[in-house]
Amino acid sequence: MTAPPLSTTHTRPTHAFGYYDDPVFECTVVATSPTSRPDLWHRYLEGARISYERHDVSVALEYDTIRDGRNTTIFLCALDASGRMLAGIRVQGPYEHARQTHADLEWRRNPLARTVLRDAVTERLREGVIELKSGWVDRAAPRDRRLVDMIAHAGPLACSLLGVRFALSTAADHAVSMWQKSGAVVADTIDPTPYPDDRYSTRALWWDLHTFRETAHAHHARRIDDAAAQLVHTWSTGET
Repeated sequence: MTAPPLSTTHTRPTHAFGYYDDPVFECTVVATSPTSRPDLWHRYLEGARISYERHDVSVALEYDTIRDGRNTTIFLCALDASGRMLAGIRVQGPYEHARQTHADLEWRRNPLARTVLRDAVTERLREGVIELKSGWVDRAAPRDRRLVDMIAHAGPLACSLLGVRFALSTAADHAVSMWQKSGAVVADTIDPTPYPDDRYSTRALWWDLHTFRETAHAHHARRIDDAAAQLVHTWSTGET
């Protein structure tokens, strides 16, 4: 099944709420905005802070910059049957110009590759570009629920929710395969960058809402389409 798009124009919801259930995650995944559900936003931030500190990459979270929610259009979080938040990710955009992306900052040590990145973003702006940031999974989450996939599924789902074609993300080499399972494609023309520090080689990746199913693993594509169909029925916004 291919779910219909949730929107046909780029949107910035001022108030937003929707959800879907996934039998593998054994969670309800809520999509909302910081202003719509500040209670969930604060829990999301705390989970992100703990996770990034545990992995010694707090600098990449930029907690003090993102905590007021103004840079976040929507975020998605997984809640188990008890209401405990086990995973989350946030979304920036849709962007108006290439220098707005967080990736632009990540590539500041490589000016030539940064130019290629900006060109790639600019080429896609007309059809809409968003960016996924600050994903995390609670270390206590059962491994068999594969909640890391919830973060990856957020790429095409957020595109649908916000009425855009493209989602950008960045990932260290060891994490790239996680995104690829859900249809993300590595931007091979953009050289990797040592972000957030020299321990990492970070790549840029794209989801294309029109074509992600061609490269996604089949069972991931089916679950993403099922999630999108649920969101069609639950999503409500106040748009600007």
